[in-house]
Amino acid sequence: MIHAVRNVLLRRFALGLAALCFVFALSAQAQEWKTYSFPSDGFRASFPGDPQVQKTNVPTDAGTFELRAYLVEASTSAFYIGICDYGDRANGRDRDTMLQGAKEGALKNVNAHIVSENRFMFGVYHGLGFESENDSYHFSARLYMVGNTLYQVLVASPIGSEHPNKSLFLDSFQLIPRVGN
Repeated sequence: MIHAVRNVLLRRFALGLAALCFVFALSAQAQEWKTYSFPSDGFRASFPGDPQVQKTNVPTDAGTFELRAYLVEASTSAFYIGICDYGDRANGRDRDTMLQGAKEGALKNVNAHIVSENRFMFGVYHGLGFESENDSYHFSARLYMVGNTLYQVLVASPIGSEHPNKSLFLDSFQLIPRVGN
């Protein structure tokens, strides 16, 4: 009888410990997401880790521009925000046409096709959202033209395994005052 009671207590303790570990694991995952502000590029967003910043030159129909990319890879997904300032070369150009060009360039770079897309307004700024896929990845993107600056917010995950925090990331993007430009 004492042996049976001890086994029941040990099982309850083990289950309690397992539940406690599960709660700690969930809270640790939630704590990994942090909001980062980038005043020099005029935005803030939540990422699942410290974004790595890369700068590259991108050729376009209007010339070559610097693209600043903020990237975090988490598990099998990637969280990306790209910023490209077109400066005076964007003056007089249709914002929706520029967004379509950015979308086409993004699709070409990853050899993807459109699944769905929608135009929207982000406050007073033009926006374009789209879902696309290639043979391996599903992409969820939102593009914004803010004055003469293009912001690209994107999540890439293997097909069939959409990241559970995709919306958290996409919805966390906010404009803040630019400093130092």
